[in-house]
Amino acid sequence: MNKATLEAEQNFLKKQERLQMGQAQTKRSKNKNNRNLKFDSMEEYFIRNGGILLEKQIALSQGQHKGAGQLKIFSRNDIEKATNNYDPDLIVGRSAHHTVYKTTIEDRVLAVQAPSKRESNPLLIDLTLTEACTVMVMNHDNMVKLYGCCLETFVPIPVYEFLSNADLFHHLHGDIASSKRIKWADRLRAATDTAYALSYMHNALAKPVVHRGVNSSSVLLDFSCNAKLTNFGYSVSITPGEKPQRWPIEGTPGYIDPEYVETQEVTDKCDVYSFGVLLFELLTRRQPILMARDGTDLVDVFVSAVRKNCVMEIIDSEVLEEENRDGIQRVARLALSCVAKKGAERPTMIDVVGELWNIQGKDNK
Repeated sequence: MNKATLEAEQNFLKKQERLQMGQAQTKRSKNKNNRNLKFDSMEEYFIRNGGILLEKQIALSQGQHKGAGQLKIFSRNDIEKATNNYDPDLIVGRSAHHTVYKTTIEDRVLAVQAPSKRESNPLLIDLTLTEACTVMVMNHDNMVKLYGCCLETFVPIPVYEFLSNADLFHHLHGDIASSKRIKWADRLRAATDTAYALSYMHNALAKPVVHRGVNSSSVLLDFSCNAKLTNFGYSVSITPGEKPQRWPIEGTPGYIDPEYVETQEVTDKCDVYSFGVLLFELLTRRQPILMARDGTDLVDVFVSAVRKNCVMEIIDSEVLEEENRDGIQRVARLALSCVAKKGAERPTMIDVVGELWNIQGKDNK
């Protein structure tokens, strides 16, 4: 057992002991001051969240004890200090459930993912701990790194490495895109890195892990446009060779596999479909989620253009300037294979990675 693992386990046991002592004192005394109530709440959050995280880690890694010693445990005070009591000036991103703060801890530039609402939310707890557990267990260069986690809060607060160049969505559709559009070569690099991450999730463990949330907002970039996959809250582990388990429909409108919507069965081909939509998005610079809200579908639009032999009319002008017709058609064919109606007809993510390497003229190893 390494030093980091030993310290983490000792810290966990000490907090358990303090919680048990506090519970015993509660039984002997009917009166508690506010400070004790607050203290007990922090301890109880720590034990509950830590137990759920450990349970998820064991289930996901199938008992292989992956990720041990990689997680730094932060106190609530650590997080409040690092974010200057959640200073709005440190906010660098928002989502439906979280606010992201850029901070520096121990000379590392990090991202603190705090809940947007200061209230207990069982669903958000599950999403946050699923995401943290997935990143702990699935250690890959093209997946965002988890530096630590605070378990003393009502909703756990993960602390990730900070990627300085926003997400792929903003490079395609946001303020960044309006001033400087992402080049085609960089789009292909980001797609390849994302495919690597998904391939790893599907093959690294005995049971594939399916992301279920692949979209351009889930791809973070550095200044060299190297990409890292994030947003693992809806990830699930599946058992190959058995009838797929039914799961509630989760994902981003416009990217969700129609076969999954129809059957509620999750397979690794759900991610392949979503990745195919992402390739269409990179080719056309159209927004799948916005189109879905308007009642249209990017896949249908692209397939219709293929049938009418007018694909080049919907390709982004930047792509037309930077890539030849053959290169565009090869990426389009790959995307079309990914969004085949039946999952069994779609390629694996390993196949997708290989084809992306071939398209870029690189040695496929």
